[in-house]
Amino acid sequence: MLARISTVFECTSEQLWDKIIEPRSLQYVAAPLLRFEPLVAGELDGEWSVDKTYAVRLSALGFIPLGQHRIKIVAIDRTTNTIESQESGSLARVWNHTIHFHPVGAGQLHYTDEIEIKAGLVTPCIWTFAHLFYRHRQKRWKKLIAMD
Repeated sequence: MLARISTVFECTSEQLWDKIIEPRSLQYVAAPLLRFEPLVAGELDGEWSVDKTYAVRLSALGFIPLGQHRIKIVAIDRTTNTIESQESGSLARVWNHTIHFHPVGAGQLHYTDEIEIKAGLVTPCIWTFAHLFYRHRQKRWKKLIAMD
C-alpha cells in the first residue's frame, strides 16, 4: 500500500535542507510517538549518507519495544529536493520512504512524504498508523523549522 501525506512549510529549501539532512532531526520530528535508538552509538550523528544502512531499535512512546528497523538512504538529491530510503523492520518488511519538496511561493514549500508499506496481513493497520504518524511528523517539522 502507498501512503502519501502533504503539507506546506513556511521556509525556504535551504532552511529545510539544513534540518532534514541531520538524522537527529528524525528523533525530534518522531517524538514522542516513536523513538529511534541506534544500535551503534553515535551512528545518528552528523548527516545522512547515501548507501549507508542505519540499524536502530524502534520503540513507541519511548518505552514500548517495536523491534529493530533498518534505514538505507538510497538517494539525496538537492537539485530535485528529494530523499529516498529503503527501510524494513520487525513490523513491516518494506517501508520505503520518499521525501520531496518544492517551492510554491515566497518562503513556502510544498512537502510530501510518500511511503510504500508491505507488512502482510497487518498492512492496512500499519498504513493507517503511517498516515497519523506522518501528519504528526509534518507538524513537528513546522515547529522545528520555526525554532530558527
